[in-house]
Amino acid sequence: MPAMGHVNITKQSIYAAIPILDMYSAYHIKKLRLYLAIMVLVIVVPQSAIEIVLFDNMIMIDEVFAALLDQKSEHYTQGVYVVLWMAAGIILSIYLIRRWSTQWNYNLHAYRE
Repeated sequence: MPAMGHVNITKQSIYAAIPILDMYSAYHIKKLRLYLAIMVLVIVVPQSAIEIVLFDNMIMIDEVFAALLDQKSEHYTQGVYVVLWMAAGIILSIYLIRRWSTQWNYNLHAYRE
């Protein structure tokens, strides 16, 4: 359910760093559609396209971790790329949710005065 009052920005930021809870956090401040659109257009589509162009295939998440454990693996470079891209996605998620939560709280405060 969307928030009726102020939201805790720290809690929202923690939720933003956890998959699935990031969507709950965006829904809580009524930004789920925009959040999903941004994440798909900025993270998912470019990652898929670049991975197919540079590496000729997409690697499964379990293969990523196996490749990272063995530096001589043929998928090591691709594994590093995927992990860095995932980290960038989490950072973007935290940034967006913190920004929108702050705006949510400010708009509620301005509305009440």
